Amino acid sequence: MRYAAMESYTITTVITNPSRKPVGEITDRAKRYRAQSNVPGPKKCVICGKNPGKLDVMHLSGDESDGDSKNLAYGCRSCNGKLAAAWKRAGSPVRTRQYNPSSGVPSFQQYAWAVANHERGAHDEGGAIIHATPRSKRIEYAKRIAASRSERRDSVPF
Repeated sequence: MRYAAMESYTITTVITNPSRKPVGEITDRAKRYRAQSNVPGPKKCVICGKNPGKLDVMHLSGDESDGDSKNLAYGCRSCNGKLAAAWKRAGSPVRTRQYNPSSGVPSFQQYAWAVANHERGAHDEGGAIIHATPRSKRIEYAKRIAASRSERRDSVPF
């Protein structure tokens, strides 16, 4: 009985997400969300070894645009802050790109304007104001907006 020679094939499938923005165009917060799925190893701080309740993803090279699993590790907030400070002292050219408004928490009027003018997915001024508003304030402002809409809907125009 003769057997035909078997050829070996490797099939590689590349899955891309065309709606996913390149790393250079997203905020540090979005980079951290992406990094969450790539962290190897046990869920404990790689620097101090403790397993506190809240662990962050650390970028060991200090470059948050490098989401490679070799550059990611879990770390407590204290160690993560110390690592970031060490990279800053060492003169790391990579800085974070966070929106930190100089005027503090946006007012209700600013937030309402942002909600009315922001286009979902766009990196515009409205989105920056929304993201600069702390979660607790966003909830408060959203309730106020919903209440004002409810009042207008219930009023009789004649």
